[in-house]
Amino acid sequence: MSEGRHLAFPFGIGSDGRSLGVDTRDKQVLQELEQLVLTNPGERLFLPAFGGGATRLLFESTDDNTISIAKATLTQAIQTWLADRVDLLNVDVSSSGSMISIVITYQVAGSSSTSQAVFQRSNS
Repeated sequence: MSEGRHLAFPFGIGSDGRSLGVDTRDKQVLQELEQLVLTNPGERLFLPAFGGGATRLLFESTDDNTISIAKATLTQAIQTWLADRVDLLNVDVSSSGSMISIVITYQVAGSSSTSQAVFQRSNS
């Protein structure tokens, strides 16, 4: 995996006046994935289609239809916006009581190691 300085997401300026960075491409891709999943479509002025819309799940019923739509929306967003960075293996969206869980299994493009990003939130 390519080592070196990569821009942090979200972008920020450090105390030294330089842009914040992450140490590895794996960390950068994870931050990009987090940003995509937690952004609702329409939030970005110049990229209105960008986003996975996961935060909307907090305000929706957690029936099978909503879970299926969320899984399809997240899968499409990842394949659209991070296709050159992430080889998507699986997206699992589930709910139990008031807990919503999203588990994304992926490989950083060009890597053979599998990673998981887990997002959980209780809507109570």
